[in-house]
Amino acid sequence: MISIQDKHHIKRSWKLVVPIAETAADLFYRRLFELKPEYRALFPEDMQAQKRKLLRMLAFVVRAIDFPDQQWKQDVPIEEDLLLVILALGRRHTDLYKIPDESYVTVGEALLWTLGYGLGEAFTEEVREAWLKVYTLLVRTMKMGSRMVDSQASLASAEVALRLGHEALIVDLAELGIDDAKLFTEEGL
Repeated sequence: MISIQDKHHIKRSWKLVVPIAETAADLFYRRLFELKPEYRALFPEDMQAQKRKLLRMLAFVVRAIDFPDQQWKQDVPIEEDLLLVILALGRRHTDLYKIPDESYVTVGEALLWTLGYGLGEAFTEEVREAWLKVYTLLVRTMKMGSRMVDSQASLASAEVALRLGHEALIVDLAELGIDDAKLFTEEGL
């Protein structure tokens, strides 16, 4: 279970990631391909869009886990429901991208390494444990999603998640005075 303290650690550390988002995305994929060079073939040659997707999805998850308790009790549109979006993402990774289940371990290692490297001393054991809890929950949910039947709903939910993640990332960047348009330019990456 993700505690209130875990949510605090995730939100606080994410605010530190946002200003270094482009570097964090670079570090993540560099580390992933160091751990498993064969995974490079699963991705497009030009990684800019993929890096944006990663950051948008993380922004969406961070924003969603920070919903006030009363908001979790309200009905939300299907495409904005964190659980359904993550289920759809799992389905998409399995059906479209043919991502093997064992890759989740390596991706988790790369994510935690990236956060640790990027955040330095701010990546305390408590922060690490909070991110590990969230990642473990995401993986379990994605694996459930990989067993879902409705591919069209999965694709639609994943696309909406990316849009919502993009919006969340833009808000986070704006709060820090960072221009989103410059984040993923040639000189930014």
